[in-house]
Amino acid sequence: MAQPAPAIDLPESPESSSIGRPPGPYVLQLSDVATEFPLSLEEVRFEPGPLTDSVQGQRRAARPYRPDQPPYLNGEPSHLVYQFQVPSPAAGITVPPGTLKIYSVSGLRAMYVGYRQELQAMNRVINGLRTILTQRPFYINRPIAVLPPVSGDEVLRSQMEYLRFGEGSGLRFVGVYKYDVSPILSNELVYIFQGLTTDGRYYVSFSQPLLTSVLPATAPLTADQYDAFVAEYETYLRRVAQQLNLQDSNGFFPNLTLLDNLVRSLRIQPR
Repeated sequence: MAQPAPAIDLPESPESSSIGRPPGPYVLQLSDVATEFPLSLEEVRFEPGPLTDSVQGQRRAARPYRPDQPPYLNGEPSHLVYQFQVPSPAAGITVPPGTLKIYSVSGLRAMYVGYRQELQAMNRVINGLRTILTQRPFYINRPIAVLPPVSGDEVLRSQMEYLRFGEGSGLRFVGVYKYDVSPILSNELVYIFQGLTTDGRYYVSFSQPLLTSVLPATAPLTADQYDAFVAEYETYLRRVAQQLNLQDSNGFFPNLTLLDNLVRSLRIQPR
């Protein structure tokens, strides 16, 4: 059996506090590369299977980067977006919709022409993903930058797996993102896929909020309990990650296999 590739160091996350942000609300005029998108909705196809029977696709206009507003790298070039609502797993429970986005890699870079540090950060995101997909490491020892940027810091990553789709490949995982130190709840997980087409032209982003019954819906702590929790936080995160890694696809809602099948069915076929 083939041995997994060694762990690799990724470039520093673009959220790093060492990266300066231009002051003020000034926004550069967007280039044609950022505002025009070469694909139509009909040139992207995928099969949601039993996840949903209704998919809404749109061509979204470019949204300028605003250096005075979070999150970092908050602009988006013109792109395609598909959203769908999974059925409720139980009465009174709603899972937020899944979102599939297709970006032009040249459009992502064009968003930050004129912002030197931001352009370097975007290049690190794209090149970092390309390095991961080339080397396919078994373990990645620092947070994975994702597009579009996620609110919060990556505190946990589990269920990491490489997937191929019709014209490329990517990495999927179950992540947890937070700004605070607190217990992870059953509705705070998100399935994330980040991929690139083999020709390097398109960046694929797919996210779907998840539920799991192996974590509590609430976890109130007293002041004393919270202090003890904070003291053992890293141990707690390792334990939860191991717990999630031991779950099969049915341990999550929606089922991870159904989400993987959607990704694998993706076809990007310009005419």
